[in-house]
Amino acid sequence: MCQQKDVRKFGVFPWKYGESFLVSFILVFIGFLIEFATGGKGISMPGWPANLLILLLFIAYVIIFHFLVKHPVKRWLSSVHAAISAISVFSFLVLLMGFIPQGRTSGTSFLSGLGLTHIVLSWPYLLSSLYLLFVLSFTVIRRLLPFSVKNVAFTLNHLGLWIVVVAGSLGASDSMQLNMMLSKDKITIPAYNDRGQAFDLGFGIKLLNFSIDEYPPTLGLIDTQSGELVFHKANLPEAIKGNKAKMGNWTVEVKEYIENAQKDDSARFMPSATPGAPSAYISAKNLQSNKIVGGWVTSGSPFVYRKDLVLSDGQAIAMTMRKPKKYISEIRAYYDMNKYEDFTVEVNKPVKFKGWTIYQSGYDEQMGKWSTTSIIQLVRDPWLPAVYTGIFMILAGALFMFWTGRAKNQQ
Repeated sequence: MCQQKDVRKFGVFPWKYGESFLVSFILVFIGFLIEFATGGKGISMPGWPANLLILLLFIAYVIIFHFLVKHPVKRWLSSVHAAISAISVFSFLVLLMGFIPQGRTSGTSFLSGLGLTHIVLSWPYLLSSLYLLFVLSFTVIRRLLPFSVKNVAFTLNHLGLWIVVVAGSLGASDSMQLNMMLSKDKITIPAYNDRGQAFDLGFGIKLLNFSIDEYPPTLGLIDTQSGELVFHKANLPEAIKGNKAKMGNWTVEVKEYIENAQKDDSARFMPSATPGAPSAYISAKNLQSNKIVGGWVTSGSPFVYRKDLVLSDGQAIAMTMRKPKKYISEIRAYYDMNKYEDFTVEVNKPVKFKGWTIYQSGYDEQMGKWSTTSIIQLVRDPWLPAVYTGIFMILAGALFMFWTGRAKNQQ
């Protein structure tokens, strides 16, 4: 007779994937309930040094629990089943951050109420990360003691992930992202968060100069009634002197181009030393009637009215607004009124000052290249080196695992 195999009852130790994923989902579900019940206010993580004290207490608790408690739950917490469930659910929450705009003012009230617009500071994230940290802690201790060279890669991977989660979670309260609006030749001290709260950073910043490098303006054939393009092309012709292009039934040639121009009394555009607008003299010839139309066009600016070259059949040649290629702020950051340091801040080229990373963020777009206002973003994340350390450990563990595996295959 065939011996009947015993079927393990659900919920009876040792727990497998079913129970492990159930625990993960229950914790996240409880987190969503708490978040919704509290109106999506999230949590306020304690800052330095309280967060460090909490971390030390957590480590002490895990060590004491590991050596003094003898219960199947301890073995389950260090199992593959618990690790995969904890990492999977936690990764799903992190993945949501890439699809849902983060910031307490972002998204709909429903998403905000569930904490999905501020996941790192939400209850679901807190409970999921705590579960993951417990699992990683017991897993590392179990494989680390007694020490063995064959467990080095495993320990590096799991301990590195532990450091990344801890630094990313506890460091959320110490990280700040503020904006400062600078006006030329004026020292600005307060910086503001996305809620409009002002912060005194202990130093001031003055805008010395702001400049923009722009792409050449382009020309388009538009409908004079709707203002929409009639002639569509992937790349519109640039308004460069001597440039020729075919646009619909017209051939267009740029006879003259002025980078910065103002209109004189004779309605002619002339180079100007004061703020103006890019302008071009256009000659357009109709391919069917050989009619030639010429005149000035400009995209306009706060100082010059826009002007199009009207053709026929309700069409006109228009100049597009110039797009910025890069914009640069020359700033002076003050340690005090007698000591300062000058920087040049450019998009994607931040500078560091007193523990803050300063990014070029924006400017007065209505004034364009004549803007006397620059918006900078100041970011501070003192836990970021710990995050990089954890990532380096994960990579080192992966390389060590690859190296040992390759060595075994060569034997």
